[in-house]
Amino acid sequence: GDCLDDIAAYLNKADISTSEGVQIVTTHTIAFGEEFPYLENTAARGGGDYFRADDVQSLTIALLDIVTQITEDSLSFAAPAVAVNAFNRTQNLNDLYLTTFAASEQYHWPGNLKKYRIDGNIVVDKNGDPAVNPATGLFDDNAHSFWSSSADGDDVRVGGAVENLPDPSLRKLYTNNTSDPDLNDPENALHPSNKDNFTLADLGLTGATGEPSKEDVIRFARGEDLTDVDFDPSTTVRRAMGDPLHSQPAAIVYGGTPENPDMTIYTATNDGYVHAINSANGDELWAFVPKELLPRLPSLYFNPDSADKVYGVDGDIVPIVADRDNDGIIEPVDGDFVYIAFGMRRGGSAYYMLDVTDRSSPKLKWRVSAPGFGQSWSRPSLARIDIDDNGLNSDKAVLVIGGGYDTVHDTIAAPVAADTQGAAVFMLDVQTGEILWRAGADPSADLELSVTDRELDRAIATQVKVIDFNGDGLADRMYASDMGGQILRFDIKNGNPPGSLVTGGVFAQLGADGNGVVSDVDTRRFYTAPDVSLFTDNIQDRRFLAISIGSGYRAHPLDNTNADRFYSIRDRNVFNAMTQAEYDAFTPYTEADLVEISGQTGVVIPQAKAGWKFTLPANQKVLSTSVTFNNEIFFVAFSPDNAGAANCAAGTGRNFLYRVSVVNGDPIADLSAIAPGDEDAARVSALRQGGIAPSPNFIFPSPDPACTGDDCSPPPVGCVGVECFDPGFLNMPVRTLWTQDGIE
Repeated sequence: GDCLDDIAAYLNKADISTSEGVQIVTTHTIAFGEEFPYLENTAARGGGDYFRADDVQSLTIALLDIVTQITEDSLSFAAPAVAVNAFNRTQNLNDLYLTTFAASEQYHWPGNLKKYRIDGNIVVDKNGDPAVNPATGLFDDNAHSFWSSSADGDDVRVGGAVENLPDPSLRKLYTNNTSDPDLNDPENALHPSNKDNFTLADLGLTGATGEPSKEDVIRFARGEDLTDVDFDPSTTVRRAMGDPLHSQPAAIVYGGTPENPDMTIYTATNDGYVHAINSANGDELWAFVPKELLPRLPSLYFNPDSADKVYGVDGDIVPIVADRDNDGIIEPVDGDFVYIAFGMRRGGSAYYMLDVTDRSSPKLKWRVSAPGFGQSWSRPSLARIDIDDNGLNSDKAVLVIGGGYDTVHDTIAAPVAADTQGAAVFMLDVQTGEILWRAGADPSADLELSVTDRELDRAIATQVKVIDFNGDGLADRMYASDMGGQILRFDIKNGNPPGSLVTGGVFAQLGADGNGVVSDVDTRRFYTAPDVSLFTDNIQDRRFLAISIGSGYRAHPLDNTNADRFYSIRDRNVFNAMTQAEYDAFTPYTEADLVEISGQTGVVIPQAKAGWKFTLPANQKVLSTSVTFNNEIFFVAFSPDNAGAANCAAGTGRNFLYRVSVVNGDPIADLSAIAPGDEDAARVSALRQGGIAPSPNFIFPSPDPACTGDDCSPPPVGCVGVECFDPGFLNMPVRTLWTQDGIE
């Protein structure tokens, strides 16, 4: 059919490379109807794979598998980094910094960071041309990103920050090798002259025959092409970055002017590097490799085939900026500072904080990993909380994190025993990393949540949402979600010591936990953070907090066993704090308390119900956090499309953008134009990009500096990855931020 025609057209393209150097041809073979040993031997000698096919369907699947291996289109799973305009904090700057990567069968996956701009609702390149092919959702072949010397299109290996990596002899590459926090200390340098300050074990070596030397590993890490990765003996520089699979970069303004801001972009990769990149030209200022990841360098050196994805630093980069006088310029003499915090996600269980106030002299502020930490998936949330603790910093600034991810959820469809890792919420001192407060199911926790069938005994791998209701700059409420399909709520009693600082408990149970023995179909997990918004239901004439979230088994995105749903739950106690006794007596909301809205519109949520739920199509799940904007919920559902012949993009998956009312899940469309039976179709539009798309992101562009009229502010723009759209708001929304003493 059409799918086979598309494959044949692709394989028959006469696209002969004219690049200099050795060209590699990989041979794949397919035996149709019976075994052909010589074809299997041919594939083995040609570095490819051997397939058996007995009918059209199995032949199609084999061809699709080959095409998937041949095509290494540049993908991006993380949302773009967009800097807040430090000179007008209600706006974003118009530059987009996009991380890209290509999948590989080897240990190293190539990645890059590239710069584009937003113009209207279109991502444009340095020539002002559209950078994204609307037919594919990927970069256009002729796109020319800003830091690149020539058009780089969707080729992840060329252009961008990779092209501008410094010569290995000049590169500033650091690790935390000593107790000195100054990474410029010579003993913290990953430099051949410093090799004697590292043991063989530090660098993953044993001294066995055939291993590289310590010096060779360090020179390779700095970018020397010691293994001839480009098959060209005449080149000595290896310009490459690892993949930023899940890590969202951070763009930070240090000064300059509104027309020409001075920015640095911080991005992390699964090769284990955190890179500081000059936003003007893409040059790397320095890079940092956590010492615990140094033993992976020999594997990067040899770059063997790897059946499993390997992770390094894969957590989001979270900026923490203090601009005390709000002048848009970081001036240490004013007490200003810039820190970046990051977890390692599947790369480890630690959190790091770097002081990058002086970009030429980064410092390690702290590293934290404690008993009970799972893999550090939870994006830190910055908050001010007044804890009656003599050790708290003067800004009362803390990072709130979930306990992390327990890998038991990688292999067990429906765990029965409590998770041993990550079942907690922590508050860390921003300045020291000290654990100031913890919630957990054990008696040693500051807040013990152990009510039978309502325990905090599932890993919290997502961001904890923290809210300041009264605008005094101190956090009042937190919401968290866990691997058992639970949502937890917490109230903060500022000014109290840790033991009486927070009350809390389970707010909703929408998966296996607390609901007895349930089937695999009803085993739902939350890999996404709660989306919390305040809205008014005009029918009930009262305000609610909507806690919106979707379920999906991210550890197995191709699995369609679970009946996944999107939920919007009403918290009626908008501003009222609950006592611990009230939490202990509270009956969590369940599926029975929610109104099903799929297949219908105009649903009225009765006073007796706690909100609504939308059952997704059988092959869809939610793997990224939703965003509520202007009383509308935007969320992305992923469909693996792993049925082989059903889709020519099999293996890459498809994504769907849903846009619904926060009040009752109605589609944001003219209801009179919706024919009976089309209600669900009116809620959703298909995206072009494959892979697992990131969360929707809303950008408030800055006006053109040449504009002098009263109507210079461009309308907001919505983006899912590189696919941007007009949200269609009739009135200009006003984004409201709170800051205190300039920390945000």
